[in-house]
Amino acid sequence: MPYGLARCPDERVYAAADASHYRDEPVYVSNEMPTEAVQAWAMSQPGFEDIWIDRDHNGWISVGFSEGAEDRQGELEQEFPGVGVVAVPLDWTASELEALRAEAFSAMEEAGFPVGGGHSVPAGLVQMSVGELDEEHLTPLADLAGPRLCVEGVDPEDVIRDGPQPTEGEGWRLLGAAHSGATYRTGVATTQAQYDGLWAESGVSGDPPAVDFDREIVIWFGAVYGSGCEVRLDDVSVDPDTSLVHAELVVPGVHQSCNSDANPAAYVVALERDRLPQGGFAVQLGPEDPPSGVPEERTLVDVDLRSPGSTAQDHEIHLDEELIGQPDRYVVGPGGVIEPGYPAYYELDLSCDFSTFGPINGVVWKAETEAIDADPPSAWEAAADEAGIVDVELLMEIDPARLSLTANDHTEHYVPSPGATATCP
Repeated sequence: MPYGLARCPDERVYAAADASHYRDEPVYVSNEMPTEAVQAWAMSQPGFEDIWIDRDHNGWISVGFSEGAEDRQGELEQEFPGVGVVAVPLDWTASELEALRAEAFSAMEEAGFPVGGGHSVPAGLVQMSVGELDEEHLTPLADLAGPRLCVEGVDPEDVIRDGPQPTEGEGWRLLGAAHSGATYRTGVATTQAQYDGLWAESGVSGDPPAVDFDREIVIWFGAVYGSGCEVRLDDVSVDPDTSLVHAELVVPGVHQSCNSDANPAAYVVALERDRLPQGGFAVQLGPEDPPSGVPEERTLVDVDLRSPGSTAQDHEIHLDEELIGQPDRYVVGPGGVIEPGYPAYYELDLSCDFSTFGPINGVVWKAETEAIDADPPSAWEAAADEAGIVDVELLMEIDPARLSLTANDHTEHYVPSPGATATCP
């Protein structure tokens, strides 16, 4: 990195107390720790800088001091007996970080660059978002390089450059594009009548260009973008293993942020039949499942369209019924965070060992009984898909802490297990 500047770490590392000050108990799994009471006490103490929750140490409260941390540790233990709280010595102050942040922002603004970022007292860092990580964007920060400043952005070789909308690619050609139509939509046409309807639905102006339906089909991608971050269709991908056709949509340039408004971007393409998957297939805007609440993004085609001139009837081009009416669910994976009393969902691989689970909320959980180990409950096996994945509902309780995993009306309970390693991620 030029000028001795450092790239911001992928995972933020917070300052911690001496290991001798931590215990296995208590374990905080949500926000049940008495943070407000500790903060009220700490704010009147000399050298107080900040307070934070340390999920790497059982959710304990960390109180950062730039002076007298060892003295504060004894006072914390006396003031809050039985509470998981530690005094963390800091080699920096909040005011020093704030001043460095102000200097860095001013330097970037004087150079005429948009800038974003912030500072973290627990991490002891000022993080600057500079856009492209080239010398031009880093030069204004050269005089500020040091252990308390880091930069984040995109490497020059990874920047998607501005350029014209491609009009063709491997096995596809662009028929029309416009900021029109609905968002989170796709559609397929195999006849001229279907094509005329799809063209009108896309909102692209003018007459639809000619299509050779003997060797092509038509696909509409009804994309979405936030103003200031317009999208571009760079390619059309076909995955024969998953029978999925999707757009390769990119956002050219480097953006500090994008507006959250949802604007339409319609792309209508002709795709050669010999690129289609064997049998039926699905069409989406991208390789990931559609967001919750927009089942219209995924279009299913029930028939094989690789043969020249083959067609799909209107009822054979439809939405995915499994997505229609699907409740808006909160889905988490390993390392996820959930709230007590509110269900979340987890795709659980039944091939793993169930004696431990997680981490969830920074905690590894252990089965409450020894009945569950390497063999999953039969009720869970009955509900699993062909890949051995079962959709499990998670429900967390506190006081005492317990995590329930439920699938197919069968529930297993887990309790916090400090120091354990998850064998069932």
